[in-house]
Amino acid sequence: EPPSREDAPVPASNTLRTPRGGQYHLVLPDGTKAWLNAASSIVYPVRFTGSSRRVRIEGEVYFEVARQLKDNNKVPFIVNAGGVSVEVLGTQFNINAYSDEVDIKTTLLEGAVKVTTEKPSSLLNPGHEARVAARSAEILISKANTDQAVAWKNGYFQFQEAGLQEIMRQLSKWYDVDVVYEGRPLEKKFTGEIP
Repeated sequence: EPPSREDAPVPASNTLRTPRGGQYHLVLPDGTKAWLNAASSIVYPVRFTGSSRRVRIEGEVYFEVARQLKDNNKVPFIVNAGGVSVEVLGTQFNINAYSDEVDIKTTLLEGAVKVTTEKPSSLLNPGHEARVAARSAEILISKANTDQAVAWKNGYFQFQEAGLQEIMRQLSKWYDVDVVYEGRPLEKKFTGEIP
């Protein structure tokens, strides 16, 4: 008698973590490419089985998803990040899910993705981003600055009307330093690009 679904072996999983100040590029078992930013992690199976491909991330990861078919049907690629689930219907997107950021942000460059929380899901079109605030399930969609979203992958810090605390959060991860504020931080906004 064949084993039931409950008795079927679960593939072993790998966990890859980058330290503060580090980045890593890897190719997943299905050919999907993933770039991990500093202080990030990804958990993925040794091999993808079943009707979907699932990974879990923390921090920031850029994906270029490989197409996979099973019985002539597309096998969805699903990323879990905090309380957000992103189902990939296209190929190129970035997820920023650092625990110290104010929200989880999914930015779509090419194709389509479906962002799901406890609320009804939202479909993203290229050039747009979905934000889910911490301790909220509300999905807010807006036009994205895609260059800024993936600047880290291309070796840049890029800021658009960013506050000092937002800038220092990114710099502290990359340069592995802790930032302490004495008094109130500057209220000024900064725009620019730094290699």
